[in-house]
Amino acid sequence: MEELSRRVVEATSLEPSIAKAAIGHVLRFLRDEVPDGHVGEFIDKMPGARQAVAAAQASSDGGVTQAIEGMTSFMGHGRADLNILVGKLANLGLTQAQSERLIEETLLRAESLIGAEGVARIKSLLPALAQRSGVTATNTEKPDEMRPGL
Repeated sequence: MEELSRRVVEATSLEPSIAKAAIGHVLRFLRDEVPDGHVGEFIDKMPGARQAVAAAQASSDGGVTQAIEGMTSFMGHGRADLNILVGKLANLGLTQAQSERLIEETLLRAESLIGAEGVARIKSLLPALAQRSGVTATNTEKPDEMRPGL
């Protein structure tokens, strides 16, 4: 976690405490959204990551998240969850460019711990993230057999 935090601070010019909080939110989002165990494996292999996720989970946003989560029970998760993540990063003061660098650095660190195949599964989430927040990603298409519902 310290290595990732250092790289995010260097890439984004964020304060270290803000960078750690932002990383926690991204890891929590990925853990909740990626259906296989690759994110869990990444979190398990990175010392301090579980604590960052727990801190992100414990942070309060005045009930906005609960309201959005209540609405998603009617329309399904995914896009609404992404809006929650983008909102949390914005509340921390991250710009679109900083959010993009944060995600890029997180995925680079993940690749060093769980390999390219694991990161490819995680990246399958990024097309929606790119559309909503401007994050660019390469090789984000999943083969049809990996797409839920196909």
